[in-house]
Amino acid sequence: MLTDGKIIECEVEYSKCFSEFCENENIIRYRDNQLNDMYYHNYTYIKKPISEIELKHIIQDEISLRLSEKNNFCNVILNGIVNCSELSTLKYKPEISTNGYYLFDVSYFSRLNVIDGCIIKKVDHQEMVDDILFCDLQHDEKRLGKDFCKKRCYRRGKVYVSNKGVNSYVCYHNGDIIGNCDLFINNGVAKIEDFAVIPTYQRKGYGTTILKSIIDIAIKENSHTIYLVTDEDDTAKEMYEKIGFNKIGERTDLFFQL
Repeated sequence: MLTDGKIIECEVEYSKCFSEFCENENIIRYRDNQLNDMYYHNYTYIKKPISEIELKHIIQDEISLRLSEKNNFCNVILNGIVNCSELSTLKYKPEISTNGYYLFDVSYFSRLNVIDGCIIKKVDHQEMVDDILFCDLQHDEKRLGKDFCKKRCYRRGKVYVSNKGVNSYVCYHNGDIIGNCDLFINNGVAKIEDFAVIPTYQRKGYGTTILKSIIDIAIKENSHTIYLVTDEDDTAKEMYEKIGFNKIGERTDLFFQL
């Protein structure tokens, strides 16, 4: 369970950069009408610990709403681990994934080695958004399709070149595009997101180079807390731990295909 309220606040504010939202005592509901098939722009966040029965009722309500909106998925996120016995009686069965919150130990910063000659540039115009698309296609074109990758990149690119607070950075080496990473800072808390290295350049030190550059930016912006969220089944988790990220909590994502 994540107990750091400042990180929870940062997560909430980050999603608001991409989505409209409405809120009540128990949930925040996010919707992005510009990209309504993006799971993490259109989801329901449960704000506090609740019982299994309460969770089931919220899920039923959210599924009903999504169906009335003529959407084919419902994504529900909450902090902590979920006992899913009550959910087994739902008409729609969830795909369950666990994500970990990982906090960076700044004492590791000076130990991180970087590749000489790498240039990290902040995305501030359309041509650089196209460079992010190049990275996205290397990773996700086969899995998600070119059209979705383009829609997602250009939607998020609108935020990167705006003043909403989410900045994206692209790494270049000898003129080649190597990878990209996002950074969002809220009240001294820095969230690292959408970190990716093109497969050709993975396991060669470029990932550490990019992350050290992003962490350096966060530190210079007076961030006292630097963290990221990663799938607990993702092999990247091992790299994060190796370079100084420590797990401080978990969240559960419940995805329903409708």
